[in-house]
Amino acid sequence: MKKYGTVAIMGRPNTGKSTLLNTLMNQKVAITSPLPQTTRKNVSVRYEDEKGIIDFVDTPGIINKVEDLIGRRVNLEAPKALGSVDVIICLVDISREKTDEENKVIGIIRKSDAKKILVYNKIDKAIGSKDHLAEYNYLEDEFDKVISISAIKNKNVKSLINLIMDFLKEGKPKYGKGEMKIPMTSKEFIAEIIREKAYLFLRKEIPYSVATRVNDVEDKEDVIVIKAEILTNNERYKKMIIGKQGKKIKEIGYNARKELELMSGRKIYLELVVRVDKHWMESFS
Repeated sequence: MKKYGTVAIMGRPNTGKSTLLNTLMNQKVAITSPLPQTTRKNVSVRYEDEKGIIDFVDTPGIINKVEDLIGRRVNLEAPKALGSVDVIICLVDISREKTDEENKVIGIIRKSDAKKILVYNKIDKAIGSKDHLAEYNYLEDEFDKVISISAIKNKNVKSLINLIMDFLKEGKPKYGKGEMKIPMTSKEFIAEIIREKAYLFLRKEIPYSVATRVNDVEDKEDVIVIKAEILTNNERYKKMIIGKQGKKIKEIGYNARKELELMSGRKIYLELVVRVDKHWMESFS
């Protein structure tokens, strides 16, 4: 019998949580961008090696002060993951100065009885004036283990897996092979890829004013036809998303299509439109 456990990855925005999950899985399972709270919902994936099985939960970044509806709802996601986890990874970006958001994250983690690992990330960037490790050292007393990694460079990530395995006990997974309950359907994952590209090309212009939705996926013999839409709550934002002569929406659609083709090994036809829905944030769940 192998070891088994559930592990939550927590931290402030842009510490590299989704990048770490992608590196752990050796494939893209979560979207990434420089914008805060790109991850809006808890994402669960299963890792397995010769030692055991780990169900990882990637959580949205915790923001200290939020004023918009989406930010408030996203902030409630991470604590949901802590109810039944065996290990919590607290990921900090030591290439950035410490802020009150770290205190908020630690305050949430303190409430859990799970084993806790403090992970210093982005050691590849924390050089010279960007090395803020000393600002985080005081946290170490609250954790069972401490490790330094670079998620994007895959440095010491295997050592992190070994630390996690040391805390886990032998047991059966909650779900059997092929039964792992992933929150995202294929349509939702495609929508996330489109949203990632929207963030990439729109930058900070409308970070929380967009959502994506896939309405139909049809697998024809020679091509997969996807009909999707980008939702925004303002006619002005719609014009920005479309761009002059449709340049922005074409860039978003082209890059989303190319990545989906790379992932699927199939030819993709992506029909992408922009629609104004003033109430989309209210229906976000």
